[in-house]
Amino acid sequence: MMKTCKAQIAIEFVTFVGIAIVLLMIFLGISIYYLNLSYERESVQTAEDLAMLVKNEINIAAFVENGYSRNVDLPAKLKGADYSVLIGKISTSEKREIVINFAEVEVLEQLATDIPDGIQFTAGESKTGIRLQKIAGQVQISKL
Repeated sequence: MMKTCKAQIAIEFVTFVGIAIVLLMIFLGISIYYLNLSYERESVQTAEDLAMLVKNEINIAAFVENGYSRNVDLPAKLKGADYSVLIGKISTSEKREIVINFAEVEVLEQLATDIPDGIQFTAGESKTGIRLQKIAGQVQISKL
């Protein structure tokens, strides 16, 4: 039979507790990393959803008859943060693009039609919505 002294048992216990604490710290670090990844993905998904909403509305306007008119409401903020929107031909975007900048994420969607006179909402600007009209076969966009 093996004889152990009290000091050896105490050292083994402290060693096992130390290993458990290290493993817990590693687990917490990995959990926090993946939690931050999911929050970042949520920001990207929010911007993508808004871009898809605007894209679908503009594409509908492109395929219907002349005289079509619709107002599309835009949220004032996304998840409590400002964002910017560029639709159509603006200095840095093309005639068939929607660009949304939100939380250091830029989302770009391609449109089915040209928007020659684009609009831009800057981050600090009040965003109430856009008005879509189809006049003479051309989709026109204006701010509300």
